[in-house]
Amino acid sequence: MRSHVPTVLITGANRGIGLEHARAYAAQGWRVLACARDPARSQALVELQRSYPEQIEPMALDVTDHAAVDALASELNDETIDVLLNNAGTFGPQGFPDGMAYQGLEQMDYEIWRQILEVNLLSPFKVAVAFHDHLARAERPLLVMMTSDLGSIAQNTQGKSYAYRTSKAGLNMVTRGIAQEWPDIIVIAMAPGWCKTDLGGDIAHIETKDSVREQQRTFARVTLEESGRVLDRFGAVVAW
Repeated sequence: MRSHVPTVLITGANRGIGLEHARAYAAQGWRVLACARDPARSQALVELQRSYPEQIEPMALDVTDHAAVDALASELNDETIDVLLNNAGTFGPQGFPDGMAYQGLEQMDYEIWRQILEVNLLSPFKVAVAFHDHLARAERPLLVMMTSDLGSIAQNTQGKSYAYRTSKAGLNMVTRGIAQEWPDIIVIAMAPGWCKTDLGGDIAHIETKDSVREQQRTFARVTLEESGRVLDRFGAVVAW
């Protein structure tokens, strides 16, 4: 019987924070189930897989397609997942700050708001539920919901970005609830900081690789006693 290779499943692994997590975990020898809507069209993910052919396993997954989520969970039915990283997210058609233009008080695009909620809130809930059994097999299962400081009600001193803020505030609530119902799985929401990604924009002040490095350090030491919390990349509690 072969020994278990630590395994992480990452949604939205084709770019930004998800891609960097895939890179960092692969470099540590982890098996990486790298999910994206169309992995073959992500040149960065294709190149990463070439660099780590034994670690990276690209998988096609549109997280808003619940039937596809169930199908992938069934395909991986016998697998053990040590870390499930619900990373796929969106600010809408444009990143920050341009994306603020369609989610303000006077210029809300309600269809975009619905799409943001679908990707950022409903989808991670669906993925978590679908892969519960895969996580439960792990010795130290960890479910991570990628949230944002913009989801903090206490830190909201500016308003604006209503669609994105509400999606992440809702995700924080989902994280808290799941942690209560799954007492044997560590469930956290991770606020990675304002990173230089397609979503965060070029004016962000945190390099993605630096954030991911600290996130993974936090993932490695977080305990069941901290389950249900929103944490920043250093492991400090973020105000609700």
